Amino acid sequence: MNPIDHHIKFALNIKDPNVIFFDYSYEVKQSRRIKVYRATVKATFKRCPQCGFEQLNHNGHYVSRVAYLTANASEPVDLELHKERLICKHCRTSVMATTDLVDKYCHISRATRQKIFMHLQDDRTQKSIARDNNVSPSTVCRYLDNYDELFRRNYNYLPEHLAMDEVRGVGGVLHFICINGAGDHEIQQLLPDRLKKSILAYFNQFHIKVRQRVKTVTLDLNSYYQDIVSTVFPNAKIIVDRFHIVAMMTRAFNQSRIQLMKQYPKQTKAYRLLKFAWKLYLKYEQELDAKQLFYDRHLRQQLTQQERVQLGLELDETLANTYTTMQGIMTCLKNHDQAGIVTYLNHNEQLSPKMKTTLITFKKNLAIILNASEFKYSNGPIEGINRMIKQIQRTAFGFRNYHHLVSRIKLQQMRTKPSK
Repeated sequence: MNPIDHHIKFALNIKDPNVIFFDYSYEVKQSRRIKVYRATVKATFKRCPQCGFEQLNHNGHYVSRVAYLTANASEPVDLELHKERLICKHCRTSVMATTDLVDKYCHISRATRQKIFMHLQDDRTQKSIARDNNVSPSTVCRYLDNYDELFRRNYNYLPEHLAMDEVRGVGGVLHFICINGAGDHEIQQLLPDRLKKSILAYFNQFHIKVRQRVKTVTLDLNSYYQDIVSTVFPNAKIIVDRFHIVAMMTRAFNQSRIQLMKQYPKQTKAYRLLKFAWKLYLKYEQELDAKQLFYDRHLRQQLTQQERVQLGLELDETLANTYTTMQGIMTCLKNHDQAGIVTYLNHNEQLSPKMKTTLITFKKNLAIILNASEFKYSNGPIEGINRMIKQIQRTAFGFRNYHHLVSRIKLQQMRTKPSK
């Protein structure tokens, strides 16, 4: 056994028996010191691949340099492979030895490519990945182009539960995103825009029987998407995300509170009651602490969270009724009480104008509002994916190439879901 060959293979994790190392040294390349390992690659041909003749003669070596992975990026590693060449005595065809370390016509090892692939799944810039693997950023971009087809192209399947939204991407353009609303929340598709014709063109590629299997679609209160769902998914129930329902009500209550607050001078107690501790008004009423006292420095007294909210609501009856309606609908959504939601929507007297406008919107979309209280699905998973996409773009300082963005998104989701 050649000890040099054995130790180098052990250090570089190379197991190809046709590669035999015989030397190593340091060299200077582009003002950088690199490690060079020299090896002979033996040819294993017994017959000529062209004519089948058995007599093959040695015909020298072809020397190639291959970039290999290294633990220390400041000292790149190159493999100098001396590939044996053979020539057929009968037809004069020349053949050359091959190895699993590197693809044909390529000078970057498969191990380096695999390492680049693993790094692309992390939240890193492409330049830092190129620097750690001793390749150019253009090489990383070229490999990234190979993963653009990771999105599913199977037009014979759609999940039973879908979730739709948009995310801001390349050049500030809003992209349409659709994911599996249940299970592993895998991305179904990310389109370059959110135009109605583009979305309809994508879903119309699926057979009508495939689209009929979709049971629910979760989205926000955007009538734009509701029309699309009604067109392409005839059997699907539309579910409005509960977060958007609650957000609309809390926004209406906050606007009403601020309008009332501005009617009082800033030095008065009433102004301070409405100005500060505003987060307590937005909590679930059942979660307000009724026992533990705390010192409110703005009121200069000790009181509980419930007492603090009650003092603010006693200032105006309209604000108190608005608060009661908001809390009632939030509780009904939480407890899946559809009858309670209908009751609050139909009894909306003495409410603030902002809350009345919000409830009118809910009445116009009553069916999908009630679906939100019936089903457990929400847009929470897709909002999490949107957050991941924003982080990818922030790390990369933005993308100019839509396909590169799509590939990075899919690769990073593969890291969070290894089974996929």
